[in-house]
Amino acid sequence: MRKWLNNRFFFHLVALLVLFVVHLLTDYGHMQQRIGVNKYSPYFFLLLLYGWIVFHNIVLFDGLYLKGKKRAYFRWAALAMVAFSVNMFFILHYVFQLENALPNILNFWIYTLLGLGVYMTYRYLKEQPPRSTELREVEMKLTETEYFSFAAEGQAYQLPLENIMYLESLENYVKIHTQEKTYLARLPLKEAEQRLPSPLFIRVSRSHILNTSHIHTRNPDFLKIGEQQFKIGKVYKKYVEDQLAL
Repeated sequence: MRKWLNNRFFFHLVALLVLFVVHLLTDYGHMQQRIGVNKYSPYFFLLLLYGWIVFHNIVLFDGLYLKGKKRAYFRWAALAMVAFSVNMFFILHYVFQLENALPNILNFWIYTLLGLGVYMTYRYLKEQPPRSTELREVEMKLTETEYFSFAAEGQAYQLPLENIMYLESLENYVKIHTQEKTYLARLPLKEAEQRLPSPLFIRVSRSHILNTSHIHTRNPDFLKIGEQQFKIGKVYKKYVEDQLAL
């Protein structure tokens, strides 16, 4: 299962084949009534549609939304989909002489949303680490000592706690920042907070947990790690003051 999920070419090939088969089941009767190139034109459209879905999921959703650029994602995704919808209307209405192009345009929007749902499911399954009994025991042992275990990009990691500088929340994901690399783990910040030892790690806001051993500037209103400055949230101010004796 995991080998299949990691083979992107095979995954896209199967997904494209499923899209063609599903459409063929509902289109077969209409297909027999079309003549010449028009008989296969919907499948050329599906091929272009699948290319758009891949671009939307990997470039827009991964590259913008999951990296915290939500406004940019919604702006570019909406602009692209509206532009494609208008273009589809003119092609279907004036080139293919289709009186009612609305069902095809609705299919474009529906397939885009379904494609995103399938892609999110794919990412979720891909990022789950192997869950053998032996691995669970190893993870528990490491977590209880000086390591933090998590899954990112389909791999299981155990980072020494001292290497972690801070954690940053991205809704259901968390960015784990170290001096060498940044990891994007499918893990809520609340769960990470419960698993990290206190007072070595303290939560200073809704979005950040800091490793106190890396803090070099302490102030009642903010803390600094390297060049990064973190504002202390009002809800966490008393807790941070108690932990750091500010």
